[in-house]
Amino acid sequence: MKTNSILWIMLSIICMSFGHAQNDASESALDIPAIIESYITDYKQDRFAATPMTFGIEVPGSGTWNVQITGTQTEEGWEVNYSEGLPSTPTFYYSIEAETLRAIHEGKINALTAQGKAFAGDYTPMSVAMMEGFKPSMEEYGKINPFSFHFWTRGFPEIIPFGEGMTRRAHGSNFTVFYYEPGLRTAWYRVLPEERVRDDAREQAMPFPMMVVAIKGTTEGEVDGERVSLSAGNTIFIPSNVMHKWWNETDSATEAILIMFGEGA
Repeated sequence: MKTNSILWIMLSIICMSFGHAQNDASESALDIPAIIESYITDYKQDRFAATPMTFGIEVPGSGTWNVQITGTQTEEGWEVNYSEGLPSTPTFYYSIEAETLRAIHEGKINALTAQGKAFAGDYTPMSVAMMEGFKPSMEEYGKINPFSFHFWTRGFPEIIPFGEGMTRRAHGSNFTVFYYEPGLRTAWYRVLPEERVRDDAREQAMPFPMMVVAIKGTTEGEVDGERVSLSAGNTIFIPSNVMHKWWNETDSATEAILIMFGEGA
């Protein structure tokens, strides 16, 4: 009898564990649509929803959605409709890995950082793709980055957290993107000891000016062939098409705000 009782208890525990695993898997599958719906609900209160926009969302393994922002104001806020499946009219869509969407939802990373890369062919866990037949003009394409910021950033005023653990890597160090729009790009960089930033010659000269604002430590660099040391409390201006690179010779991480501006930024 005692053996049978033990076997029954063990069987019950296994069944309970299996049931919990099924529930966990079910909750994991269900939370993606709930997260997307939460961003749509939030955007109904966003002043930028006054501008009409149609786009898609794809989360591989979880589904696709069609989002229509009509620009119509209602008693409950701006009208934002959505349904399953990509839009019937070709447009752009976000392709987002499920874990990245959860990380954005939990404030561990922001959407523009998840899309950030050094070169066009680089992998990103969140990307903007064009549906077949959609060829945006430069003006249309330029609206996507600021729209991405406003749609995927909840609340008002919109707050962007940044710091260690909220970054991705590009150009040789860790970064968080703050905001992009035509003529302006802003980001925060954290350079660890012995890391080299823009060491690849292909990324050392940009067709627009920039300013590097040092906020922690001292980073060594070379600008147009001249050796420089950029320490906290100082800002350096780098003209367009000027070669530059940076490296950290200290034992601690250095930090800087990068501001890129002007035509082409």
